[in-house]
This record gives sequence, structure tokens and C-alpha cells, in this order.
Amino acid sequence: MKRKSVYLAGLTLLSLIVLFSCAKPPTAEMDAANAAVAKAQADTNVTQYAPDSLKRAADSLAKMKAEADAKRYDNAKTLAQETIKLADQAIADGNAGLERAKDEAAGLIASSKSLVLEVTNALASAKKVARIKLNFTDLTSQFNSAKATLADAEKDQGSGNYKSAIEKGKKARTALSDMLAAISSAVQAASKKK
Repeated sequence: MKRKSVYLAGLTLLSLIVLFSCAKPPTAEMDAANAAVAKAQADTNVTQYAPDSLKRAADSLAKMKAEADAKRYDNAKTLAQETIKLADQAIADGNAGLERAKDEAAGLIASSKSLVLEVTNALASAKKVARIKLNFTDLTSQFNSAKATLADAEKDQGSGNYKSAIEKGKKARTALSDMLAAISSAVQAASKKK
């Protein structure tokens, strides 16, 4: 009986050794995960508009490699599949971010163009107001600067540099809004003096 127990224990140990030595890393899945993350990293939309999604995919890839190094191949295979999904999601998020940026840039430029007309009309009207306290030279200089910034935003939009177009569009809109507010306040103050 003792001999049979030793024999079974030896056979079990040998089976376990053979079983674990035969386990192989899921190279196809891991290669696909590496390729998916590399594709996402090479996509400028992803790097510009979805860096958080890209980081999640890269982190998952690192975990997958750690599991493979630790010879936990089932976990590595699961993480490889998850990594592929995360990389695909990063690409989708990058494309969605690009569309949002396009829309935001277009909206900022349109609203800034509208403000240019309002400021033009407000300046013309303000020049007719008696005793108005406005430095028209400075205001005209600021107005020209805002229009130049808006023109740069339009150029960036045309070349697909939406982040820069958004920054410049916001800057132009803020400057134009501030000018309009200053003109309006000066006109109201001059009107009260009558």
C-alpha cells in the first residue's frame, strides 16, 4: 500500500511537471495586443484627443506582459483580449474627440465672426456718442489683434489643427466679448451724463 502511494505521488508529480512544462504563452493573442496598442499609439487622433484611453490600453498591455513573464498564461491571454478591446476603444475615442474638436472649433469661429460684426457696429455707434470715454486708438488696435487671432484660428481649422484653432478661437472670442462690454459700458456712462 505504501509502495502504491509513493508510486501515485510520483506519477502525480510527473504529470504536473509535464502539464506545466507544456503550457505555452498565448503568442498569437499577445502579438495581436501589441499590434493593437502600436496602432493606437501611431494614430494622432488618439494621442491628441484620447490620451487617457490610450494609457488604459498601454497599462493593460504592461499587465499582460507581466502575467506572461510570471508564466500565468491564462491571465495573459485574457489581458491580451482586453488590451485589444481597449486599444480599439482608444481609436474610437480619438475619432470621436476629433469630431468634437472640429465642432467646437467651428462653433468658436462662427461666434467670433458674429462678435466681429457686433464690435464693428458698436464702435461705429460709440464714435457718434458725445462725451464718451473710450480710447478708440487702443480699442481699434485690440480689435485688429482679435481679428488677426481669429484669422489664425481659421487657418488652423483649415489645416486640421483643431486644438490650436480652439485655443485661438477662445482667445479671439474673449477679447471681442471684452471689447463689446467695454464699449457698451462707456456708451451707457456717456448717456447718463446727458
